[in-house]
Amino acid sequence: MKKKDIYMVLGCFAILIGFMLTKHYVLAASLSKDYQGPVLMIKEEENMTTYENYDEVVKRQDENVYIDLDTISNHLKILTDYDANNGVLVITSTDKIIRFYQDGKVKMNQNIVENIPPMKKMDEKIFIPINKIAENLRIKYTFVEENGSIILENQMDKKIIAKAVKNNVNVRFEATSWSHEDDFLQEDEAVEVLKEEGEWVKVLTPRGKTGYVQKKELKDQQEVLGLADKNKPVWKPESGKIILTWEHVFSKNPEISKIGALEGVNVISPTWITLTDASGTIKNKISNEYIYWAKSRGYKIWPLFTNDFNPDMTNEFFQNAGTREKVINDLAKLVKENNMDGINIDFENVYLKDKERLVIFVRELTSVFHENNLVVSIDVTVRGGSENWSQCYDRGALGEVVDYIALMAYDEHWGSSPVSGSVASMGWVEKGIKGLLEEVPSEKLILGVPFYTRIWMETPTNEDPNKMNVKSKAVKMEAVNEILEKDGIEKVWDEESGQNYVEYVENNILHKIWIEDEKSMQLRADFVSKYDLAGIATWRRGFETEDIWTVIEERLTKK
Repeated sequence: MKKKDIYMVLGCFAILIGFMLTKHYVLAASLSKDYQGPVLMIKEEENMTTYENYDEVVKRQDENVYIDLDTISNHLKILTDYDANNGVLVITSTDKIIRFYQDGKVKMNQNIVENIPPMKKMDEKIFIPINKIAENLRIKYTFVEENGSIILENQMDKKIIAKAVKNNVNVRFEATSWSHEDDFLQEDEAVEVLKEEGEWVKVLTPRGKTGYVQKKELKDQQEVLGLADKNKPVWKPESGKIILTWEHVFSKNPEISKIGALEGVNVISPTWITLTDASGTIKNKISNEYIYWAKSRGYKIWPLFTNDFNPDMTNEFFQNAGTREKVINDLAKLVKENNMDGINIDFENVYLKDKERLVIFVRELTSVFHENNLVVSIDVTVRGGSENWSQCYDRGALGEVVDYIALMAYDEHWGSSPVSGSVASMGWVEKGIKGLLEEVPSEKLILGVPFYTRIWMETPTNEDPNKMNVKSKAVKMEAVNEILEKDGIEKVWDEESGQNYVEYVENNILHKIWIEDEKSMQLRADFVSKYDLAGIATWRRGFETEDIWTVIEERLTKK
């Protein structure tokens, strides 16, 4: 053999040895990562969370399988609240509430149930019987007989299914042919597709294994829809849009004989119910005369329920599960006994730290109200930077639960604003609508619009004549009309705000008004049609001129 040929043979042999060593190294690395024991797997859409500390998070007692509360919290659209002081655990999904009490009692929504065992305290942790409650929370519970693993997934999530093209298809630990096999598929065996990575597909097998299969070894890929959303509105108009108006009730209810026709209105929301303290006291200004009048006109009645804009009281109230349950039952009883149709939740000035608790409370309330065929709506502000007034709302989570969300699209420039400006310029309103539609479907969104405007009064500061002291007062539409009747005062169209505008000097004070009138209300109503929203809500009745109702109705019913 020639020396050259010997070198070639030795070179090929070296390459082969290198290949084998590399493959051995990769295989060893793969195997070192593999965990052979049972696992808990929680699947949310394409994301899979695997817990290998199985014995710490899963406990089995007889026929019951318990899971550590902290492990499952905030997964699968579940929110939990454990009131340690009173020994009450609340587990909420988008439409079911399960309460575990320290005496062993278990409630599903309002009803005591016998077929769900109590929660357990083990190793200083709270454990819940997941196999007995999963179905009620729209969770698919799978126990894998081969290895004892448990898979939890949201039944509402859509998934992609594919089948193996032949027997003994390798499911590999990593997306490479050198990786070791973690499972095998037989011909036509179905797997769930988690994601595609080039020529490889990450799958979940029926045995609870996740791994990679070559794309060419799968067939019949198809999308399977999850369970349909049961949260359809309790009520919506037979035709047309919701036209709601808030009735602001001070110390006494209005004289109904002085209320005009309110053309097109189908829902009225009097500000009747207030949470006054953290122990659950609620006060109301309900008027039987007003209810009779509203019903005679065919209006639905959703009384407004407020936290009195008190963040400290609200925080303390949220922390007591028993108090929340009592208040919700009291509210449902109050609404039903007075022949009303739902409720409008107006919780404002809430601490950011109570954001999740607000969602839990609304879930608790909605489950009870929906069981009684009562509508639930909630008011939220336009998305912004304020923690207590905007960031405290998880708008998407709230929208999954309630029938309607009313966007309070006003107070762009609030009463104590340091600069003058529109209460709700059209660009700002439209931006607010688009922002909320990123989280809430259009059929649940009611656009809140102002019947009031502000008269801004500016005077130069003593320190700098180029800077202004700014004050304002909120006024009715009619008050602005009276100003416009004065000599020398004329309104002009302000393109930037999409409103008529007027300014004038009186008693050496510069007055500015961005006007709410027929034109501005037409544009606001047009947003409802443009984005196919559920309807419109007006703050507040009594600040409008009579013609405005016709303007809104005609704009919302035009073809």
